[in-house]
Amino acid sequence: MTHFYLNDNELSGSIPSELGNLSNLTHFYLNDNELSGSIPSELGSLSYLYRLYLNDNELSGSVPSSLGSLSRLTHLYLDDNKLTGCLPAGLRTVRKNDFSSAGLSFCAASP
Repeated sequence: MTHFYLNDNELSGSIPSELGNLSNLTHFYLNDNELSGSIPSELGSLSYLYRLYLNDNELSGSVPSSLGSLSRLTHLYLDDNKLTGCLPAGLRTVRKNDFSSAGLSFCAASP
């Protein structure tokens, strides 16, 4: 499976960490649902991922640092959640994003 579309389905609960085992995913859409809890760090193992849409949910906590290792990611949308903290530096290369409207900035570089 390379595409995972479950957007606009009124899904609730947390994102299962087991979705990080779908190693061939290139497109992952869970936007416009009622998902809560944190973003599983296991999603950082989806090394072929180009597009990740998690916007318009009730997700909370910080963006896992593991997402910074998604070097192929070109689209990442996180707005309209309850996320806090800062973004991993590895996400600076994501061309299409909503980081500023989501109120998220990049973590300060280590000295």
